[in-house]
Amino acid sequence: MTDDEPLDATILICSRNRPQMLAETVESVLCGARVPRELLVVDQSAEPHTALAALGTVRGCTVTYLHSESSGLSRARNIGLRAAACEVVVLVDDDMYVEEHWLQRLLAGRGDGPRAIATGRVLAGPAEGQAGSVPPAALVTRATPAVYRGRQPTDVVPGANVALPRDIALELGGYDERLGAGGRFASADDNDMGLRLLEAGCEVRHVPDAVMLHRAWRTPRERARMRWTYGRGKGAFYAKHLRRSDSYALERLRADAGGRLAAMARALPRAPGSAAGHALYLAGLLSGAGEWLLRERLRERHGRGATRARG
Repeated sequence: MTDDEPLDATILICSRNRPQMLAETVESVLCGARVPRELLVVDQSAEPHTALAALGTVRGCTVTYLHSESSGLSRARNIGLRAAACEVVVLVDDDMYVEEHWLQRLLAGRGDGPRAIATGRVLAGPAEGQAGSVPPAALVTRATPAVYRGRQPTDVVPGANVALPRDIALELGGYDERLGAGGRFASADDNDMGLRLLEAGCEVRHVPDAVMLHRAWRTPRERARMRWTYGRGKGAFYAKHLRRSDSYALERLRADAGGRLAAMARALPRAPGSAAGHALYLAGLLSGAGEWLLRERLRERHGRGATRARG
């Protein structure tokens, strides 16, 4: 393979009603030192992005544009996983920029084998847009390499800057469409997929030299809403994996809630706004866990009952 030949991977970008940001993310990928064999966009926007749909092939990279009337990030990712031309699928969010040598570093650090996964760093970009824009909450800042096998005490597979084995992800059922932006529980889709991949025997290698920048465009009020959203998703994630004979999810839930309570207590005297953010997350955590247990467990039970009745 020559130094300018496309790398054997599909970059998947899912988007909804952020056409300018989407175009800028695509441009940053195509301007990198190396491009992927395929750049696949799954766009759930109200109107198709005609400029992206017309790109065709750029520097040997096939740009595939799919406009979908579906909704939900997990559903879009599943559409992309099924449509991807390459076995390795790299997830990029539509509000990120990639650094010039990001892709080859991520793929080189992934290693070999059908169950190999690589993650990189996601750092905050400079503030932009409206005055008072705040840094994003979903960052990956670990600056040292690491290898993860089996269950972990924290989440090690992020929603972006991750190279996944397409076939394994699909064998596991893809992303849970109840979780993630646009779903009933609008986050933790990545946490859920990451846990299932690790339980399936995948190895996760963290490659800190593979860097993306997460654009800082949300206002403080939008950031506060995200705290609630993240809490609800994480609560649903923990509830989904609760098992009577397995304390893993319960221990994770206790550690998460305890850590947030401690952080809220420390912040309250000097930073009441930060303390309020922790409180919002905790409220969302309880809401998401409670609703999952009441609604989704009941639905699963009814589904098993219907299956037995048909049998």
